[in-house]
Amino acid sequence: MIIKRLTIKNFGKIHNKTLELSPGINVLYGENESGKTTIHTFIKSMFYGITRQRGKAAKNDAYTTYEPWENPGEYGGILWFECGGKNYRLTRNFYKNAPFHELLCESSGALVNAEKGAMEAVLGGVSEAVYDNTVSVGQLKSVTGQDLVRELQNYMASYQGTGDSSIDLGRAAQMLKMSRKGFLTQVDKRKKDILKEKEKVAANMEYLRQELNELEERLDSVAAKERNLHIGEENGGELLEQRIQKASRKRVYAWCLMAVFPVLGVLGAAFAPNGIVLTISLAAGILLGLICLGKSLTLGRELNKRIRMKERWLSRQEKLQWNRDGIEASSKEKEMAYCNLEEEYRECDAQLYLPAAEDVEIQALNMALETIERLSGSINHQVGGRLRERTSQILSEITGGKYTEVLMDENFKMSVDTGERIVALERLSRGTLEQIYFALRMAAGELLCGRESFPVILDDVFGMYDEERLCAVLKWLHKEQKQIIISTCHKREMELLERENIPYQKLLLS
Repeated sequence: MIIKRLTIKNFGKIHNKTLELSPGINVLYGENESGKTTIHTFIKSMFYGITRQRGKAAKNDAYTTYEPWENPGEYGGILWFECGGKNYRLTRNFYKNAPFHELLCESSGALVNAEKGAMEAVLGGVSEAVYDNTVSVGQLKSVTGQDLVRELQNYMASYQGTGDSSIDLGRAAQMLKMSRKGFLTQVDKRKKDILKEKEKVAANMEYLRQELNELEERLDSVAAKERNLHIGEENGGELLEQRIQKASRKRVYAWCLMAVFPVLGVLGAAFAPNGIVLTISLAAGILLGLICLGKSLTLGRELNKRIRMKERWLSRQEKLQWNRDGIEASSKEKEMAYCNLEEEYRECDAQLYLPAAEDVEIQALNMALETIERLSGSINHQVGGRLRERTSQILSEITGGKYTEVLMDENFKMSVDTGERIVALERLSRGTLEQIYFALRMAAGELLCGRESFPVILDDVFGMYDEERLCAVLKWLHKEQKQIIISTCHKREMELLERENIPYQKLLLS
């Protein structure tokens, strides 16, 4: 890719400025605060747009930082570039109330919306993170960030399978972990709900067990009272009935005797030989009749008493039977409820220990994550050498062979080989560290931007370089035959380029 021309209508402090860029090295020279970083940000924003933050974060985001104070409706510009053998014109207006994003292929005449995926296709799928951490090196950003580590790991995991970095296994793993977290939350909530329901069922079972024990005690009490209604070995009701029958027969005998004795007295008097016998017979008959009458009345009272006793006995028996029936019915109902609760309790246990749909999903997600980790680790071992090899080659060239190899572990912790010993990064000078990270960025850019060679944009990144280091880097950049945009507030880059007879284009910012 080659950026041919850019026109900034209104972006930050720059207004209505056009810059013509050459295919080779371009030096953008200007004093501090002259707008070099603004141009750097403008190029990135034209390729990838500007994402507006929300809330408090919006006060310091890129949109707010570079939003012009005057005429904000013209917030944007035009970028002409060549990519894939075709010429394009990219026009953007970032103004929030009237955004405009147009991509015109001047070679074919095709006109599309730059926000509908067209730019992604033109840029070969190179993400903003890759761009920002490889070919675009800003002030105080010469150390690779976490985005670069993730993109490199993703590249290593996908390069062998697809030949590019279109498959983002890092993102896939992250999405799987998020899904697993959601299922784990559901499982945890489900288990808590089941345990809560189990405790509730257990409490209801204990309450029913207490009620059943109370009903059993009441049933025992009714049984004891029923036993008390029996006299000896015989049924109390039958015995009372026998006594009533006996009392009734005695009363009948008494009534009969009461009627017979007066008749016998009269008959005795009728046949009496004299008056004394007559008197005695009548008196005896009347006296015996009265005695029988008294006995009959006594027996009547006893009979009524026996009848009332039986009625009370029958009433007590009926009440006890009613109580027994009620207790047994209530006990049967509660036993059925207890059995149902036991079944619910067993179901709760089964739900706790038997795998549910969420558990199956978690198991599947774990298997998928393990597969991704194995695949990533295997391909990292296979492809990681390409990154180390290219980084080592670049570092050896820009250090004059002083450092021959860069060593990296799986966490991208690096050391260097001088040919005689291994040196940890912590023991190297800041200038050498700048060279190592520069080499890593350039190597990663070649791997991650494999479809299209992007312009390398360096924004005041050579501050820690001495003259020898800077000269070596400039020679390497010229040898690679890429478009290079160097922003600087120093003249030594241009002086070294002229001394080494390296062609470049000078662009002045005032």
